Amino acid sequence: MKKILLILFSITMTGYSQERGRKIFYPDFVECYYSKKATESISICETQNGKVIAELSPLTEPHCWYKFAISESKNGWLKIENVIVLPDCYENELNKDISKYKGKWILAKNMEIDLPDSGVGNKSSVDYHFYQKPDTNSKVIFTANEFLRTYLIAVNGTWAKLRVEKNGKKYDGWLERKYQCPYPWTTCPVWN
Repeated sequence: MKKILLILFSITMTGYSQERGRKIFYPDFVECYYSKKATESISICETQNGKVIAELSPLTEPHCWYKFAISESKNGWLKIENVIVLPDCYENELNKDISKYKGKWILAKNMEIDLPDSGVGNKSSVDYHFYQKPDTNSKVIFTANEFLRTYLIAVNGTWAKLRVEKNGKKYDGWLERKYQCPYPWTTCPVWN
């Protein structure tokens, strides 16, 4: 059922993105979304700790999220490549120019990435390894094979440093791009 929903979502969003002349998937960047649990606005700053140039209010619509593509990080700050509001808020002002805040900075606080549906319970189950460094030859500090919500801490290329809590313990580790799911309204495939 989840795969059917993902296919329908992909077809719908592909048509939408073609209609609007832009894409919504950015595999060359870490992508994340702003937590629906967060109640404070997102401050967009000119530089890290710099002048606030915009405030994005939390979205109250049930099927709308801010999704960010992130190009780099420093000291708890994330550099924006683009921001879009998906999946049901196509008319949001931000969607008219998703690169409006390109090169600006936001705090990593409340930015989430989910793990894709790994097919737990069947033969296609995948283990997601969280590494000590953004390198598959690095020490594995945590392994999961189920849906988990994680919080973005930093990026290195397309690697995301994430914080995950499991059984009352917190783990910080690096996850490869192919296992990052920045879409809380659906499950994601494992990217190739």
